[in-house]
Amino acid sequence: MSYFLQSKPVRFVLFTSFISLGLMSPAIADGQTTASNTESGSFVDAALSDWNFTIGAGAGFGPDYEGSDDYGVGAMPILEASWRDDTFFVSVDRGIGATLLRSEHFSGGVSLNYDWGRDEDDNSALKGLGDVEAGLAGSAFAEIDLGMYALGLDVTQDLSGEDKGLLANFSAEYRHSFFDERLWISAGPTVSWASEDYMQSYFGVDSKQASRSRYNQHDVDAGFKDVGFNVGAMYSFDENWAMTGSLGYARLLGDAADSPFVESENQVFGGLAITYHF
Repeated sequence: MSYFLQSKPVRFVLFTSFISLGLMSPAIADGQTTASNTESGSFVDAALSDWNFTIGAGAGFGPDYEGSDDYGVGAMPILEASWRDDTFFVSVDRGIGATLLRSEHFSGGVSLNYDWGRDEDDNSALKGLGDVEAGLAGSAFAEIDLGMYALGLDVTQDLSGEDKGLLANFSAEYRHSFFDERLWISAGPTVSWASEDYMQSYFGVDSKQASRSRYNQHDVDAGFKDVGFNVGAMYSFDENWAMTGSLGYARLLGDAADSPFVESENQVFGGLAITYHF
């Protein structure tokens, strides 16, 4: 299965539990008197009016691990709840987070995610390298939104003590709509920078790994990890149902590209999903 499509049971359980709690209040109110029921219903309606929910499912493809030339296909569950335009959100993809700063053209915040690491069994080329352990990761994000144009920065730091280091992603995006805004197309470049710990975890080979695998020792430094270009599209069938798709390309750079188990510097990935928004 592709490295970015691995199942995410922990976040899935957190999200579904959160939605169950959010929708429980109307059922609890059913046992009250008519007046109380009306008041409770109004209170619940007002409370839920600040929330937006999105559910869906799809499939995606990508390399077995960063640098692999073997590809796989996997399922992509889409589950997300946001309060007051992402002031607080819970998402399978984005984790649990909050937007702390917001103005007309700028927003920024933090989130807590679960990093699934990398499994030695993902591909035979990783034999002897061991697993990159899973754990918690914290992210800070910022976006400048100018309508048709946007700039974004996302910085993620390992919080699990597994020495997976820091990864920073920068993106630029152009957006355009068609058919009375039923279809939105976006496209733009990306570039990522990684700390020495991150690069060593995912692209390095230390002396112990060299003794267990067919690779020579490969020490890496901090630096730019890859550059790429992404294209995305969303078509709204009505106010609830939509289809989303994405296609991306990334080219590994520097010490990442020079890693002895990188089989291809060119990485392609994409996905297609149906979503329901309410």
